[in-house]
Order: sequence, then structure tokens, then C-alpha cells
Amino acid sequence: MREALGNYENIIHLNKYKKGGDIFINDYKIVKTIHEGEYSKILMCDKDGELYALKKYEKTFLEKKREFQKKTKDNKVIIKTKYDDLKNELKIITDIKNEHCLSCLEIITNNDEIYIVNKYMENGSILKYDHWFFIFHPNESYFIPISVIKCMIKNILKSLLYVHTKKNICHRDIKPSNILLDKNGIIKLNDFGDSEYMVNKKIKGTRGTYKFMPPEFFVNTKCYYGEKVDIWSLGICIYALFYKVLPFSNKNGLINLFQEIAKEEIKYHIDRNYFLSKVRKEATKTSSHNSLSNEDINFLKLFLKKKPTERCTAEEALVSLPQKYKTIIKTSKKLYIKLENTNGLET
Repeated sequence: MREALGNYENIIHLNKYKKGGDIFINDYKIVKTIHEGEYSKILMCDKDGELYALKKYEKTFLEKKREFQKKTKDNKVIIKTKYDDLKNELKIITDIKNEHCLSCLEIITNNDEIYIVNKYMENGSILKYDHWFFIFHPNESYFIPISVIKCMIKNILKSLLYVHTKKNICHRDIKPSNILLDKNGIIKLNDFGDSEYMVNKKIKGTRGTYKFMPPEFFVNTKCYYGEKVDIWSLGICIYALFYKVLPFSNKNGLINLFQEIAKEEIKYHIDRNYFLSKVRKEATKTSSHNSLSNEDINFLKLFLKKKPTERCTAEEALVSLPQKYKTIIKTSKKLYIKLENTNGLET
């Protein structure tokens, strides 16, 4: 693992113990399990009254999860394990140090169990998916005001500008669940598990989440412009923030989804209710913030050009957001989030 971490210094030897009925990982008291996936587990922990998220991996388990790949030049078969993926993730997250990205605070390990320590983001992802629609909060039908959305976008664009231009990294899996919000209304980009360093601004392979993948993934191409992949995915996120739905659906199967993404033109409308079902329209018709301007739609279109070379960059998109949007603290208090800090910050 050391080779993946380079000169990273915040590596601490694992000391797991029980005290008074509680389980501790070094100084972190386990509060509860937040999420348990196939390859990892995320724990909410407390340290000195502050909450942290510890992502746990087990090296011996990951090494057993193998997949076969072919090299493109000599057609030679190679074996890759999930532990190789973890080493790549560790290399990237320990390289990222930016206020708009969820940074790794330290790594706790005994060379088998590996815990990645992050700040706990109390309010979770910017949108929740209720199996049909993207919503800001499960008990509200409210549309998020465009000024709040643009504040969110500005912060995400700053994170992409950093990873693309300063670190030469393509995130590869931009989606609402990987854009997190803390108790103070601060937004951070998360989950660099599928990320990779670009070579001549390009990446290989089609990892990510299907509905957020760009059209070029579904044509006969082997290399892709990394930053334009992320820009498309962010555009799909913005579409969901605007309309509560995605432009493409897999209700008719994955093959049809891939064909739609590759060939179908995206539909836009100034009425934010337009693409909702009848039931959802009834729920939102009396709320405010139901309309988009032509300027809003044109801004969204910058991200969702079918040809990657025609899409904006993070820097270009930031230039088209000239207003100095504040953080969402004040506005979000009126919407759904209970925030402790009411001072507000400039972004």
C-alpha cells in the first residue's frame, strides 16, 4: 500500500478497542454504520465532539475479487483485483487538497484493515433519489431556487477546475450522490473511487454511472477527453436540479438507454413542471420557483453538447456565472436544512 501513498504522511497504525460498551478505532468512537456496500463500509464516528466518516476496506477480501482485462496493444490478458482499484483511489485522494473537495484527513491501517478518514457531511447529497424523481428533501415538493442551484454549481465547478487543471484528474463519476452538503451549507465533491490521472487530457474505459455517462461512451471510441466527460455528467446533475428528473431513462432497458444518450436530443422547457408526472405536477404547481429563464436553459446547454469538443470547460462555465452567489446557508434554512451557522459566506 505504501507505494500508492507516495509521500503521504498522515498514516496511523490501527488500534481497535472497546471502552465502556463502545468500540473505538484509535480516537474515533463508532456511532453507527452509515452505508455497507459490496467492497466497503462507511462508519459515522465521533472524536472530541466532532463527527467523521470512516470508510473501511479489507485488503485480503479485495485481493480475492479479480477481473480479467486485455491490453490493447499485444492482446495479453492481465489480472486486476479490487485492491488495485483501492490503491489507485488512495493515490488520488491523498493527492487532493482543496476546499471544494472532500479531502482525506488521515489513513488508519494495520495493512489489512484500511480506514479512510473524512469529515462527516451532515446533510448528505445535494439530491436524494426516491426511485422516480430527484428531490432535495423527502418531505418537500419545493423546487430549489435557481440562485441556490447556481451557488451549488459554482462550488462544484471550482472543484472540477482544481482536479482538471491542477491535478490532471478526471473524476469519472459525477452524480448527485457524490456531491455532498455539510451542516453549514458547504458543498464538496466526493468519491474518487473511479477517478484516474489523464494522459494528454484523455482517459480510457467507460467506468461511471450509466445515466450520467456521455454520448461518446456509446460510440466506437477508445479514448475520451476526461474533463469533457465530467462536464457532461455535471450537466446531467444540473438537469436533475432544474427538473427533478433525468433526460434519459432506462425503463426500456440499458441498450435503449445507451442509444438514447448517444443519439437522442435532450429536451428542455422553461416550465420546471413540464417533465413531471401528473401527480408530481399537482404537488409542485402552487410552489414558487417553477420557471426557468432562457439564460438558465442556455447555461445548461453549455454542458450537454453531444460533441465533447463543443462542451464548455469548468473555467468557461465559471466565467458565465458572473454574479457573486453566496453559500446556500440563508436560503436553505427557509427550505429544508437546519443549519447551525447563520453568518453566511461568500463563495
